[in-house]
Amino acid sequence: MEDSSQSRVMLWTLPSSFASSFVNWIGHQSPQGAPKVQIVINPYATAHDVGPEKVRLPDDVNKDIIDKWNELHEDPNGNDGLYRKPIKDTDCSFKFAKDLLEQEFSDKKVVFCSDLSYGISGRFDMLPAGYLHSFLIRNPYKTLLSWRNLMQKCLGMDKDSFSVLVGDALYPVLDGYKKCWELIEHLQSQGNRVVVVDADDIQQDPGAILTKYCILVGITFPESRLHWDVGNESMRDWISGRSLLNQDGDNDDTFVESTSLPPFQPAPKRHDVPFDILAYIDASMPYYLKMHAMRIH
Repeated sequence: MEDSSQSRVMLWTLPSSFASSFVNWIGHQSPQGAPKVQIVINPYATAHDVGPEKVRLPDDVNKDIIDKWNELHEDPNGNDGLYRKPIKDTDCSFKFAKDLLEQEFSDKKVVFCSDLSYGISGRFDMLPAGYLHSFLIRNPYKTLLSWRNLMQKCLGMDKDSFSVLVGDALYPVLDGYKKCWELIEHLQSQGNRVVVVDADDIQQDPGAILTKYCILVGITFPESRLHWDVGNESMRDWISGRSLLNQDGDNDDTFVESTSLPPFQPAPKRHDVPFDILAYIDASMPYYLKMHAMRIH
């Protein structure tokens, strides 16, 4: 049974949407040596991507791209080296993800799970009980360009070769905005309140926006800190699926050594964006704007 004084929050988002930075901030609000925040990362995305019930990709998705991506993230020991509590692929069914999130975590004041909206798509029956649902969105120009650049780098392809396969390489994020919106609609139809926050707003006014976010989701910290010490031991208590871990494009060292949120950068101009992702940006924008209208500001 969950503690009535304990706050439980889901943060649904997309790849390359500032989630790693957001989680890093939340996780470092615990005093050194006395972690009161339990962080869980991507249990549903792990079930969707690599678990025993993993979702079969469309026949037209290039398997070489998927195999290469899996190679880059494969760890035979099921341990990413950063956290002591990795989620093993072979264990991570959708029910496993739900049961994991519904554990007591009796020594924690906050249970905070960041996950990708596509991971729960079509499996709304597996949503965890007792959580308030929030959504982190980001301008599609930033998200799709960032994910494109990350994938091109990871796959070691030149610009022209990558352009031919961009639809396959960006598969996880292409309809991510639509899936976020569908999840919002489902939650609202069930009488759930949702909270939406935009990464740009956080970066431009972190103190005000994060304070509003915490109030709305029921999280209380004695003192909200926008800067923190390197290597907080509480990170070792985080539970994470390896699937698409740290999707803002930072390596583990950058993630661990960061001590503040990254500064705001304006969205790229349309003429500066590779032509091969413009159609995907245009398809995502209507869903982004619907969520943007609901955001904290």
